Amino acid sequence: MRISDQNRVAMLTAVFGVVTADQYKDIYQDHVAFSEAVDSLADTLTAIDAQNQVAQGNPGASNVKEQARLRLCACACEVIGAIKAYCAVASDPELCGKVNYSTSTVTAGNVNEVVARCKTIHTAASENVEALGKYGITAARLTRFKNAITAFDKVKTAPRQHRVTKSAASRLLPQLVRSGISIVRNQMDGLMVQFKEVNSNFFQEYQAARVIVDNRGRRVNGAESSTTPPVAKAA
Repeated sequence: MRISDQNRVAMLTAVFGVVTADQYKDIYQDHVAFSEAVDSLADTLTAIDAQNQVAQGNPGASNVKEQARLRLCACACEVIGAIKAYCAVASDPELCGKVNYSTSTVTAGNVNEVVARCKTIHTAASENVEALGKYGITAARLTRFKNAITAFDKVKTAPRQHRVTKSAASRLLPQLVRSGISIVRNQMDGLMVQFKEVNSNFFQEYQAARVIVDNRGRRVNGAESSTTPPVAKAA
């Protein structure tokens, strides 16, 4: 990967780290468009990691599958916990039985088993989304859960990616990097303004993460198209 692209990936990773930090997730959980942008960035970074492994000639070293499993497990456990809490109050043993899985069992087994299990949980939650709203399960959260299911389902086709040549992966990487930059610049930057008054720390950390440091140690404005300039100015 070229140094310039490495710097851009570092910026994308920094941005993703900010928006997925535990203290900030709840700020935008009900903002569907921003949540979808975060999910798209996650998928793009995962694809960049996978293709970078291929380009280096060591595709088997990629931990894409495990990352997808962990992400799915986190989403599923959020939904399961909320449904169990609701069932305890509503006395609904039938619904509780549909989601009676622990952290260690909900994503255990092969891909097809996990996907089928999580789809059942997602359906159960979707059918009761109005009642689950007070328990933190919103349409946006269910969308993230669905996207996590889809992403994990795709890992079963990963062996096909291993047949991609190093040169093809090297050509694809810049495209993926540009895609990630586009998500941040054209979707997240404009929406981030809405959170400036809600949580100034979230806003400021995001802006700081948008700065790219080049290979000579200079700071480059990574948000030239943003509606609000980042804290750090271009050199």
